[in-house]
Amino acid sequence: MTVWSYIRNALVFLSVFFFACGAKDDGARLRLDTARHLYEQKKYIEAKEELDSIKILYPKSFDEIRAGLALLDTIRRAENVQIITECDSLITLYNPQLEKAKRQFIYQRNKDYQESGAYVPKETISGEAITATTLRSGVGDDGVLYIESVFVGVQKHNKIRVAARDGSFMESLPVNDDGLNYRFSNMDKSYEIIRFAGANENGIGGFIYSHEDKPLTVTLEGQGKYSYILSQTIKSAVSKSFHLSNMMLQLDSLKTAKEKAEYHIYYLDNKKNKEAGDNIK
Repeated sequence: MTVWSYIRNALVFLSVFFFACGAKDDGARLRLDTARHLYEQKKYIEAKEELDSIKILYPKSFDEIRAGLALLDTIRRAENVQIITECDSLITLYNPQLEKAKRQFIYQRNKDYQESGAYVPKETISGEAITATTLRSGVGDDGVLYIESVFVGVQKHNKIRVAARDGSFMESLPVNDDGLNYRFSNMDKSYEIIRFAGANENGIGGFIYSHEDKPLTVTLEGQGKYSYILSQTIKSAVSKSFHLSNMMLQLDSLKTAKEKAEYHIYYLDNKKNKEAGDNIK
């Protein structure tokens, strides 16, 4: 191969190399511009995908990558502003509905020994006397639904099962610790009250809510078994408790999401101010 052949090949290689580099730079700039356009259209997810592609496809396009990181923070801030706006709108909508639902309940709390109280359906308030085997329900200040199985007689149970005539059913998890469970005797009668809440409740309230208009049988299980038909009054009370619990938990979730978004904005603003200060130095 002659010297001119070497020179020609070298020139071809260099032209291809420089063309490729230029193509890469153009590609990175194009994707950055696309990300900016998507951000202006409030298409934040697509904009972030474009910025991710720059780092993957053009790892040596440092200027575009740095500009992309700055734009990414701007996008994240806009996303959190949007979350706050949406949460505020839903909180404004749900608050009156929640207050209306609470009017169907009596708030109970003994200030002498209870740090928190519970919302109890009005139709199940009957003083302190226990007159029959039944279910009771309520919603704590934290929005958590609880169901209490009240049994009159000599029976040690730690689990309840609620079944419909079509064969569908839901059953709690067994509760074996003391906690808010207690057994006692009074005037030759025995009583036990077992509370199911959180994971132990295991969807009992939701099942009753979705079958409120159908006959339901409650079976107590433990050292023995005992079954009875759930009254319409109790089905209605449990359904109201389930609905109130969902509303309270949903509202709390919205407030938590708003607080997280506010913190993220605070963090991003501090980061931007710090970087601006570092650049001045």
